[in-house]
Amino acid sequence: MNQWWRTALVAILVALTGIVAPVSVVAAWAHTQASDTEAFVAAYAPLSRDPAVQQALAAKLSSTISDRLDLPSLTRQLIDEVAGSRPIAARLLPSLTGPLNSFLADFIDSQVNGFVSSEAFSQVWNVALRTTHTQFVALLSGDDSGALTLDQGKLQLQLGPFVDAVRQRLIANGFALAERIPPVTTAIDLVQLNPRAVARAQMGYRLLTGVAEWLPWLLLLLPALALLVARDLRRTVIACGAAAAAGIAVVWLAFRAAVGEGMAVAAANGIPDAAVTAITDGAFGPMREPALAVGVLGLVVAFLGWLTARPATA
Repeated sequence: MNQWWRTALVAILVALTGIVAPVSVVAAWAHTQASDTEAFVAAYAPLSRDPAVQQALAAKLSSTISDRLDLPSLTRQLIDEVAGSRPIAARLLPSLTGPLNSFLADFIDSQVNGFVSSEAFSQVWNVALRTTHTQFVALLSGDDSGALTLDQGKLQLQLGPFVDAVRQRLIANGFALAERIPPVTTAIDLVQLNPRAVARAQMGYRLLTGVAEWLPWLLLLLPALALLVARDLRRTVIACGAAAAAGIAVVWLAFRAAVGEGMAVAAANGIPDAAVTAITDGAFGPMREPALAVGVLGLVVAFLGWLTARPATA
């Protein structure tokens, strides 16, 4: 093999190293998050104790329960029942509609806030995560028997279990009117999907399942082949290390940009930035350490190669 082809082949192998390094990290993370329910729950379970997430979900639960109870109508109904046929009461009690409505709303808010800060909330949160992820895996694997239904392309976390838990808490604290809360089908949007892309997502899931395990081995094989072919081993070591670190950096910057776009969308939907930050940290947290390890390893290898290339001095 002449020098030109040898140089070209080494350049291709180095470039592939820079591509495979971040792809292997992302593939391992995505495969774990997409197929391992327990890993998914472990990644997102701490969010139930995050104040920003608790606050955002508490606001959603309070508004959902108040809407389902229809507090203004309920307050008027209670006043009419108390007033009965007594003229004086019928004239005076309507003035209490506003204060009574505020009292009921504040009572519901206090019970919801107490619930989201309790251990019961963490338990319901984990069950909801496990159910949602199991259905999501069924969707990706093409299992129609348990597939998660897409509502206008949105994967959603159902609020029903949380509302049921708050309803029991309200009843236990003497608010018998909570029995009137009907079943809730409201949900929080988790992921926006194009329904027409589900088939491609299923194909990607099958591909990911096949390549996630051997990509790390390919990451080791490519630099080894480059060193085997190269004439200048030191430059090849530096190039491979730098390519791996650069690939990790580019992909990580792309993820951060995607997070920024997600925060803008969430802000438009009234979700606090702190809650979005907590959720994205929970999502990308399992990928952070492997990506950092590969990036640092690449820099160390490149630095050591550079050191050995320097001329010795007295």
